[in-house]
Amino acid sequence: MTAPPPTTLKTERLLLRRAVEADLTALHEIMADAQTMRFWSTPPHADLDTTRQWLASMIGAPASTSDDFIIDLDGVAIGKLGAWRLPEIGFLLARRHWGRGYAGEALAAFVAHAFSGEVGFLIADVDPRNTACLALLSRAGFRETGRALNTWQVGEAWCDSVYLRLDRPPA
Repeated sequence: MTAPPPTTLKTERLLLRRAVEADLTALHEIMADAQTMRFWSTPPHADLDTTRQWLASMIGAPASTSDDFIIDLDGVAIGKLGAWRLPEIGFLLARRHWGRGYAGEALAAFVAHAFSGEVGFLIADVDPRNTACLALLSRAGFRETGRALNTWQVGEAWCDSVYLRLDRPPA
């Protein structure tokens, strides 16, 4: 029998934890910001109800296919990182926290967590204009496996994809 996934991961500065309904306001602030959501798979959230539905789907996602965490800094949700649908990862960080190493710190903790279980590889689908994300994933060991045009429609705009993969290190 497989042990249930841990509910928290700790790093030097962060706590990665499961989402709770009380995260709604902080997540809406992040997801309503157009610059933060520029490369996300949906437009910025226009209202609190959109974020409420998104959060409910995160909370209610089955553990057998989802392994998503809230990035918590000093008791405040500042983003999310994990796999909404394993093995594909995604992350989002509040703009005011960009450039401080939090995404890399959270990503390293999540990768170690994922590879400590049954996950053999992780993948990511990144908009090629998102150079910061591509650099972060490259530093974490992800390698490009392909590219495609017009893969995501976000609002009225079509976006392209860079596909990346990270294999579990050999034992």
